[in-house]
Amino acid sequence: MGAKLIKRRRRLKLHVLAMFIFIVAFPAFLISSLFLRSYNNGLSISIQSNKDKIVALTVENDDLKVQIQSLSTKDRVMTFASEAGLLLNQNSIVSISAGE
Repeated sequence: MGAKLIKRRRRLKLHVLAMFIFIVAFPAFLISSLFLRSYNNGLSISIQSNKDKIVALTVENDDLKVQIQSLSTKDRVMTFASEAGLLLNQNSIVSISAGE
């Protein structure tokens, strides 16, 4: 009769241990799941914000490139040079193609 009592006691301890682990693990799972979900949402919002900033800066860069091209035309440069009293010397002009 003593052997049956010992087996029952060990089995009872195993069930108690399993229930204790479940009671601790389940709330920990829920809390970590909620935390990770909110953290993931925050990261998604941050990524979208950065993408919006990139698009805005790309548009601004394109506008600035157009302004640079319009301000650096040969006619405009020649106008400023002639207003400053500079003359064009045809003998000193060197043309360089894009491949060189």
